Amino acid sequence: MPSFECFGKNCGFHTSAPSEAELMTKIAEHAKTAHKMDPIPPDILVKVKAAIKK
Repeated sequence: MPSFECFGKNCGFHTSAPSEAELMTKIAEHAKTAHKMDPIPPDILVKVKAAIKK
């Protein structure tokens, strides 16, 4: 199951989901509410995808 741990400063968010698509939905919602990123900037999105553990 894919999982993700946020790399933002002082952010302890971590989540997992049955698919990467569902995981990205959770990550996008977290980025929007916790980090005011809507949408996630392309340079950060590259780092997010690299941080996903499969």
